[in-house]
Amino acid sequence: MRHYLFDTLGLTGFGAMTYGLYLRFGLADALIASGGLLLVLALVGARAIKRSPAPDPQKKAPAQPPRKR
Repeated sequence: MRHYLFDTLGLTGFGAMTYGLYLRFGLADALIASGGLLLVLALVGARAIKRSPAPDPQKKAPAQPPRKR
């Protein structure tokens, strides 16, 4: 649930920043800045995924003991 809150806050902040750029400089400059920031975000996300260890398909999860009734 916390991830949804952070995502919503991030999108709201990004939208407010883009709208502020639009009001100050116009549509073209706002779109250029937003596209650049989204490109940087995508590159950082791809780098984070690349660095995370992949799960080993050969390694099995430990067996769970049977439940007592």
